[in-house]
Amino acid sequence: MIKVVCGKKGSGKTRALVDSANSFVSTALGDAVFIDGSSQLMCDLHHKVRFINVSEFPIDISSSCTFLGFLCGIISSNFDVKWVYMDDLIRIVRKPPHEMKELFDGFNELSEKFNVDFYVSIEGDPDSMPDFIKVCY
Repeated sequence: MIKVVCGKKGSGKTRALVDSANSFVSTALGDAVFIDGSSQLMCDLHHKVRFINVSEFPIDISSSCTFLGFLCGIISSNFDVKWVYMDDLIRIVRKPPHEMKELFDGFNELSEKFNVDFYVSIEGDPDSMPDFIKVCY
C-alpha cells in the first residue's frame, strides 16, 4: 500500500506522518522507518522508529533507481520493516511530482513483494498532482 499525504506548506502533513509512525510502533508488530532530509524530526519520533536522515549519506538519491536501491537496502537489512515513512518526498529526491512515476511504480512493487506500506508526504496542491499520485490519497 502507498498512502500519500498531500497539501500546501503548513497543512499538517509532517505531523500526520509522525503521529502515524508513533501510533503503529506502539501498538503493532513490526518495525517502522522514517526517512527525512534533515534531523529536525528525530526527537518527535518514538524511540522504536528507525530514523534515517538521507542527507548524511554520500550518495545522490535523485535518480529513481538509486533511491529504490536505498529502500531495498533498508528492507533487506531488516525483514521486520512493515512501514516506511518519507517526509517531503520532493525535497528528498529533488524531482517534481510529474517525474515520480517510476519511483511510485517501484514503491508499489516493493510494497507487494515485501508487504511494506509506504507513507509519503508531498507538498503541493492535491488537485494538480498526477493521477498515479492521486490514487494514493
